[in-house]
Order: sequence, then structure tokens, then C-alpha cells
Amino acid sequence: MSEEEGVDAPVEVDPLAACAVERDAFARAVLYTWTTQAQLEALRASRRLLVADARAGGRSSTFHRGLLERARAGDEAARTLVEHPGYRRRRYAWTCPFATVLGLGPRRYGDALIRVELAPAAIVARFAPTEAEPFAFVDLAQRPIAVADALAEPERIAAVYHVRDGPDEPVAFREFVLLNEAMVASWSIATDELAARVDAEIAAVEALAAGPFSQLPAAALGEAATPAWRRPPATPSPLSRWHASLAFDTERYRPSPGNLAAIAAALREYRAVGAPLTDRPTVTFPKGQE
Repeated sequence: MSEEEGVDAPVEVDPLAACAVERDAFARAVLYTWTTQAQLEALRASRRLLVADARAGGRSSTFHRGLLERARAGDEAARTLVEHPGYRRRRYAWTCPFATVLGLGPRRYGDALIRVELAPAAIVARFAPTEAEPFAFVDLAQRPIAVADALAEPERIAAVYHVRDGPDEPVAFREFVLLNEAMVASWSIATDELAARVDAEIAAVEALAAGPFSQLPAAALGEAATPAWRRPPATPSPLSRWHASLAFDTERYRPSPGNLAAIAAALREYRAVGAPLTDRPTVTFPKGQE
């Protein structure tokens, strides 16, 4: 390595490319979900990744209410996702830790992190209730799958990209809902890979704060993220890539110096307690309705 290529060489700042999720390119093989240390210990003991029962506490979620509304209107995809026993347990996730580390409401989700990798055969749905066609299905290569064909192979539907960005939403947000553990290739906790991922995101956020976002005008800081969720600009900028990576279009994720410092500080609170663990679920998807 030459001296010019050494430690003083500038670092290219583009940490957001792998995090961005767009309307027509939404399938992701790797997702991350924040949780508490207590829940992590329960996961170590049970080895069950999906635990929230959609027919109990999950019923009050915006996702479940939206599915119920569509199912009652006769939507076959919604009815399948509501009624099939293979989708009763859920966990919520996103493409990168930084975008959900502060939470959506007043409290954070926790300081423990889980990495989830979907099986290669997985199908991912998009559920956007305000669109004329609320459901779309793709494989992990973003190839479209007809709704009827996806529903004919319910065992392959691994997750739903749920997006709420209509004009009547009090807060625009989106999420990945993991709902089929049989389509999870692996999940991992407390690994060196996770620690490295968090460290890389801290460095990326701080580099953005010191670089492209250091002189953003107030008007840019106030821009909504949702347009980037629907369609990326022809020439993406660091700001549009940031917007395309976000799960929540709220004030606390606007890239102001204070917000970026808070995001980096919250990432630093990540704790890897206990031995590294990677589990490969052997859950069997139930074949029929109950």
C-alpha cells in the first residue's frame, strides 16, 4: 500500500445504500430488530424468534387492524395473513439499526439487537392500505409474484413490508413484519458481526454529521422523508438516501446536528450480553387453516 493510500486517505461516506427501501424495491434478506435484555434472555431460552401473538396483543397494532379491515372487505391476501395459523406470531424489524434506535413513540425498543436472515426462497409482501392495489409480492431478487401465485405458496411468505404514508396518517411510518419463522434461515445475537455493524453505523452517522449534513439549510432539515419512500430522485443525494433509509418520518430522525448526535449516542448504548449465538430455526409451517 502506498503512503497516499494509507490511514490519511479520505473515507467515502455512503452508508445508506443498503438501508434504503423504495416502493418497488422493498424485499430484503437481512433485517434487524431492537429488543430488551429481558426479551433477549427469553429468546436464548426458548429459541423462538417470533413470540407476539397476533390474536392477542398484536390485535391492537396498526398492521393487524389494517389487515382486519381489508379482510372484512373481502381481500383474499389480507384474509390469509389474518387467518392462517402459520402467521400468528410476529416480530417487527427494519433494514438498519440506526433508523429505529430511538423508537417511534416516547420510549426506545431496547438496547439489544437481533439480526435476522430470511431463507433464499422467501417471498416478501408489500401492504400499503391507501394504494389502489394494497398488496404486492416479490421474491428476494425483487421479481414480482402474482398475488394468486404467492397465496398458493403461503409457506414461502416470510414478511410484510407495511407502509403508512398517506395524507391522513398522523405519523408516517413503515416497518417489516416478520410473521413466518419457517422462512427464517437464521437469527443471531451478541455476535462480532452485529457489533461491527453497530460500530459502522455510528461512524457513518458521525461522518454524515461532519460532512454532507453539516451545512444543511433549515428548509432541507424540514423536508418530509416520504417522497423518497415512493420513488427515488433521478440523482440521489445524501439527504434523499437518508430519507429512503428511514422507518419513521418524525422530527427526531431529521438529520440535524442534535438528532444525529442522539442517534449515534443511542447506538453506542447497544449491549451484547452473553455468548454469541446464531440459531437456524427448524419450525414447520402448518399446512392448513384451523
